Amino acid sequence: MVADSGLRSGFTLIELLVVVAIISLLTAIAIPNFLMASTRAKVTRAKSDMRVLAEALEMYHTDNNIYPQAAAILPRKRLEPLTTPIGYLSSLPVDPFGSRLFRGVYRYGAMDLIAASRWMLASAGPDLIPSTDPIEFYPGYEPGLFVGAVPDFDYMIYDPTNGAISRGDVIRVSDFNLE
Repeated sequence: MVADSGLRSGFTLIELLVVVAIISLLTAIAIPNFLMASTRAKVTRAKSDMRVLAEALEMYHTDNNIYPQAAAILPRKRLEPLTTPIGYLSSLPVDPFGSRLFRGVYRYGAMDLIAASRWMLASAGPDLIPSTDPIEFYPGYEPGLFVGAVPDFDYMIYDPTNGAISRGDVIRVSDFNLE
């Protein structure tokens, strides 16, 4: 028989606090990286969806010599000509950053409103706040218009270098490529 000496083995309070501190530190590093990866994936999806929509818009333009009208009040109605009666798309893609106001639909604007010769697609971006309200058209081709160089036209383009949830929208336009 072994005599009981009264000593128990276990962790001290200091050891437990060190382990909790290490786990907290690792969690503090991992969660922001996960959130940024998730945001980057959504931005990539939005750009891919807009590329598909752009191809459908160009096919529509080839057949009709104009782009779909942007005069419809409901955002979904603006892109509906791409799905019916001729199916350039089987269904409209859902914006991963879609707000309740736009019900997950990419915002579409065209100029002129009736006989459109140019277009613009937009997603609210990671900040979930559309930079323009509403985006029914854009006045003319001018690259500075979309990078803040034109006074009184506050349209911000999302830039991942400003952080995962930076201000700005993900956009694609017919006149020039912003990527």
